[in-house]
Amino acid sequence: MDPKLLFCLPQGDELFNPLNTLFIQMGCILVFSQLFYLMLKPCGQAAPVAQILAGIVLSPVLLSRIPKVKEFFLQKDAADYYSFFSFVLRTSFMFLIGLEFDIQFMRRNFKKVSVITLSSFSACSLLSLALVYILTPLLHIKEDYLTLFMTLFVTLSNTSSPVVLRSIADWKLNTSEIGRLTLSCALFIELSDVVIYTLVIASISKSMIGNIFLFIFATGALILLNKFLAAWLPKRNPKEKYLSKAETLVFIIFLLIIAVTIESYDVNSSVSVFTIGIMVPRQGKTHRTLIQRLSYPIHEFVLPVYFGYMGFRFSITALTKRYYIGLVIIVILALAGKLIGVICACMYLKIPKKYWLFLPTILSVKGHVGVLLLDANYSKKKWWTTTIHDMMLASLVVTTLVSGVLASFLLKAREKDFAPQKTCLESHDTHEELRVLSCVYGVRHARGTISLISALSGCHGASKPFAALLMHLVPLPKKRKSSELLYHELGDDVHGDDEFGTNDGLEINDSIDSFAKDSKLLIQQVKLVTKMLNMHVEICNATEDLRISIVFLPFHKHQRIDGKTTNDGEIFRQMNRNVLRHAPCSVGIFVDRNITGFQQPHGFDSVQHVAALFFGGPDDREALALCRWLANNTLIHLTIIHFVSEDSQTESPVRNTTTQDNNDVFIEVAGRDQTEHEADRSFLEEFHNRFVTTGQVGFMEKRVSDGPHTLTILREIGEMYSLFVVGKSRGDSPMTM
Repeated sequence: MDPKLLFCLPQGDELFNPLNTLFIQMGCILVFSQLFYLMLKPCGQAAPVAQILAGIVLSPVLLSRIPKVKEFFLQKDAADYYSFFSFVLRTSFMFLIGLEFDIQFMRRNFKKVSVITLSSFSACSLLSLALVYILTPLLHIKEDYLTLFMTLFVTLSNTSSPVVLRSIADWKLNTSEIGRLTLSCALFIELSDVVIYTLVIASISKSMIGNIFLFIFATGALILLNKFLAAWLPKRNPKEKYLSKAETLVFIIFLLIIAVTIESYDVNSSVSVFTIGIMVPRQGKTHRTLIQRLSYPIHEFVLPVYFGYMGFRFSITALTKRYYIGLVIIVILALAGKLIGVICACMYLKIPKKYWLFLPTILSVKGHVGVLLLDANYSKKKWWTTTIHDMMLASLVVTTLVSGVLASFLLKAREKDFAPQKTCLESHDTHEELRVLSCVYGVRHARGTISLISALSGCHGASKPFAALLMHLVPLPKKRKSSELLYHELGDDVHGDDEFGTNDGLEINDSIDSFAKDSKLLIQQVKLVTKMLNMHVEICNATEDLRISIVFLPFHKHQRIDGKTTNDGEIFRQMNRNVLRHAPCSVGIFVDRNITGFQQPHGFDSVQHVAALFFGGPDDREALALCRWLANNTLIHLTIIHFVSEDSQTESPVRNTTTQDNNDVFIEVAGRDQTEHEADRSFLEEFHNRFVTTGQVGFMEKRVSDGPHTLTILREIGEMYSLFVVGKSRGDSPMTM
């Protein structure tokens, strides 16, 4: 790309008309896309489909066929301005995708992502080879078959990560396992396409190889500079919640300088920009500020305009019959390549069959990388003509629309398979991701909650998948009208409600940043500003959207320094009750004793003692299930205390007996008549075999006669443990009456 064209330097007196045209076109795209989205949303269609349709309405196929409209939108130098703003928009959203990318998920699922990508590439490359033999006589191409093959390969194999990202978010799958796997595959496929295409073109030209190594060095230098700035800039204003706008602009300027330099040498900068974004340190004020400043404008303005511009370039008016035949063949093979490759990978990886059609369909969407690679390196494509360009570009647009519509219909037809499931921890395997949402009203609750998150996350280097989210609850004053849930997926709320809970929010951020620095564990923050009467509804909705495994609520009382407890208000107690009643997942009430209670394991030198009280019943089994994550933390010594009624005629559900000949431990199980007792026995037996016999967890049994006897025992052991885990007691148990 010529630097003069990149910066759209004025030519003659035509500077302002193309700029006016550009901004008016953006406005029209936003208006039309919103109208289409309102019409298509009830059908389950994602926003990118509506935005591409909005661009097609303004394209030479429809409105721009009118002479006056065409003269206004397609002026002499308008393409240069479109190219520059397209570059800026692309750079910004690729940087944001890198910032938001789930690195831990990619590490855990790298095998799946790489197998799906390789299988998809293999199928598309074979079909591209066949397509070369079909299109060569059809389009009268007589030379340069390698670049033709590469162009067809990119066209068939490319997946647009921004389209996938936006679609997955609209369908509320961005926190699900299949949603994150889809996005990871889309990014891996897209960036691999860029790298492969760039290397092939570089090998042909033999003049770009040195430049590529130079760009790799420059990208690495900027990554190191960003790491330094991310650590230094927050120290300049430690009392501010975010970096200043000027400090944020420093990162953007350096990013644009690198991207402009790379693009000026006809090399795609997407890989470098994404890598720079993904390498920004995740903990601290810098990352939080960049997410906060970029998320809203990019999701609400940049992506709609970019998708609309892709549709605006759709033009089939110059195509003849043979080009239409080529267009249809390319679309069919693009869908077939993904279908064959991804389904073969799913069979090998044993991915559930309910995802076999959805995954290849959504991965068939095309986007900016395909368009850019079609537009680049004209001199290397000796067979290239404007008509072939229009045909290839139209195939990308049509494939995206078809695959996007098909994916939404597949989701609607099998909605139950993709909807959040009401699961309990008892059936939750420790090798599956535990997603914890901890709610706090202020920094007093946050410190104890961070300690609990630290305990559940395991020790340093633990490989168990774990995701921690902290929701700052800010009750809205009664005089102000109710507000809807103000959280943006996994980020801070930023629009108009920062005046609520600002002081507490700053201290909470500092506590989380300090913890993240010590433990290397990231806690994602969410803010909820709403009326207290509606807060339980919003918490339950967020719990479902974020697919939370267990949510922790602060107790409605707190312990003062003198040891006495103070009631924070009946309204807090009622809110907790409402969440307990309506939440789609397990709920825990966290009673924090502040400095006399549970301490943060990652910052604590000695082992802490935790007790799990088991009386029986589904809630106690759920509490014991939670202890499986505590048992994996080497800084916590967990003891299970099983309370058994003295009046019971049966043996203990779990009793250790040692033979005289050896030290093998046997589990002696006594049967019970009731189903609930049988479930208790079975779960205790499994837990005992897994944790107690291996020495990870201690076990003791206490026989009690009634409630007062139980209370006496609890008082005796009260000072021995820093944390007690217990389920909601059954009302018919004589041990707790």
